Amino acid sequence: MNNNKIFILRTKKSKTEPETTYCIAVFKLGTPYMEFILGETDNDREYRQGDQVFYVYDAEYTYDLNYAVEWLSKIK
Repeated sequence: MNNNKIFILRTKKSKTEPETTYCIAVFKLGTPYMEFILGETDNDREYRQGDQVFYVYDAEYTYDLNYAVEWLSKIK
């Protein structure tokens, strides 16, 4: 069951901090309680859309995909 897994939706490398990659991930996929997680990946590899991760650092949570996309687009 994928409900309790975290999947990467989108990543963006920081232009100001070379070791930082920001991401939007999804948790509880396919349930009424689905959440989007905004934060950073652990940078130990290049993540692609759909990859599973076990943790998102400095996480912020939202139910609003538009908010998540806007957040990522504003990150420098």
